[in-house]
Amino acid sequence: MTSYNKDERATARAPRQKREFDSKLFIAAIVTGVGGLGWMTMAIGVWQVPFFWETTFFGEGGHHGGPINWGTGFAAIGLSGVALYPWCYATLFLFWSFFGKPNARRTAEIIGGIHLTHFGLIWFWLVFVGPGVYIWWGGMFGIGMDPEGWYWALFVPSLLLTGLSVQGLFWGLYLIFRGTPGARGQSERGSEIQEKIIEQATKSGELVKKPLKNWWED
Repeated sequence: MTSYNKDERATARAPRQKREFDSKLFIAAIVTGVGGLGWMTMAIGVWQVPFFWETTFFGEGGHHGGPINWGTGFAAIGLSGVALYPWCYATLFLFWSFFGKPNARRTAEIIGGIHLTHFGLIWFWLVFVGPGVYIWWGGMFGIGMDPEGWYWALFVPSLLLTGLSVQGLFWGLYLIFRGTPGARGQSERGSEIQEKIIEQATKSGELVKKPLKNWWED
């Protein structure tokens, strides 16, 4: 019969995985951010993105009685999103350099979520602003205009179009910050397997010389 040794059991526990600073991703973040500065300068000077926004909200030819020019707004959102892409990627690289890069599936979801969010903004503009849904809500509740009772006849269409217009934004942000259960589960299973291997190696007295991060994807 063996005696129970508390200290011995304590040393057999798998140590917590330490996140190591990734200098390559950090350099990539700096390079991409600096390149994004030049890209944004071109968007402002050559593409005239501020002009599109100014024309959208203060130009003539209002839409449905409102001050918003939805046609130039479409171009403004599209060009602004393209101009911001390098900085979005630079932010990802910077975050991953300190906190670790996720598995390949989550990485693809995050990148896809960035583009889906951009498309979601365009979709919101086309579905919510284009038909004048914002004016329907304003007429019902007196937001930015005098309330008019007949606008309440548009309550159901307003509700449906509003819900439809935010779908792209919702799912884009969901993929960035949450992700699908399958991708999250892959990370959790990978971490669990890695911890068990480290624990077994620690118990047997072996040294783990090779990093085990994402070894199952090789």
